[in-house]
Amino acid sequence: MRLRLLLVFLLGITFSIVGQGTAANVTDANNLRQGYWSITNSEKNLPGYGAEQVVEEGYYKDGLKEGEWKKYFPNGSVEHVLTFKSNKLDGLATFYYKNGKVRESGIWKNNRWVGEYKYYFKNGNLRNEWKYDETGKRNGVQRYYYENGQVKIEGAWENGKESGPLVEYYEDGSLKSERYFANGKIDAAKTKEYSKSEQAPPTQTSASDSSSADRDSMFVKKYTPEEEEAKPFDGNGYHEFRNKEGLIVRKGNFRNGFLADGQLFKYSDSGKLIKTYFYKNGKVIRVVNH
Repeated sequence: MRLRLLLVFLLGITFSIVGQGTAANVTDANNLRQGYWSITNSEKNLPGYGAEQVVEEGYYKDGLKEGEWKKYFPNGSVEHVLTFKSNKLDGLATFYYKNGKVRESGIWKNNRWVGEYKYYFKNGNLRNEWKYDETGKRNGVQRYYYENGQVKIEGAWENGKESGPLVEYYEDGSLKSERYFANGKIDAAKTKEYSKSEQAPPTQTSASDSSSADRDSMFVKKYTPEEEEAKPFDGNGYHEFRNKEGLIVRKGNFRNGFLADGQLFKYSDSGKLIKTYFYKNGKVIRVVNH
């Protein structure tokens, strides 16, 4: 009998402790909200939600929001996750699309974005990739993207204004324009516009398709951690091709005899460099006229 009473007493203590540890929506003696709160639409009265549907949840400390708070769409997916300190937004803030993909993410502090900020398309690809200083002004390299993931615009900002070269690309990755800025003002004299037709580089020819005479006239340097020496072109890895005059015509990483990542150089009959094509994954991503 005594053992049974002891077990009942211990179980009562256990349930009491569990109940206290999981208690929600508690106010203290001063009527201040404390701990975890789950707020339903009966309190918010927002359109589209059910009366007892959870709209947001998080923690209070002495009646003030503290730490991570989540808000939900009427369909139940997360709308945003915000970080509070003493009821003020301060920390990581992430906003979502209704499909569950991230829309925006960054640090919100003193009523502004600071540090790295990213904005996404609904398909999950980056749309904007910006950097803010502590005053909320954009500083450093900023990037805009097409929905397919290709960089659209890339350049540096200083004190919230464009500074230096700002490069714009077509959706296929080829160069569209180069503009130069100083303190947010464009230097029209240095602006260059490119049509897609100007992006077409000289046709690459694989080493296996070249005649033996052509191959013998080309010198290839293959770099290794231990040495650098002239070797026959094997079609892969890092190499430099030179013409009969000793000028570099192609350099970079090759795959199956074709330039994959590197540069292709075009010269005039007198040997002057007139154009450089920049390759990435076998495609021209930039053309520079000299």
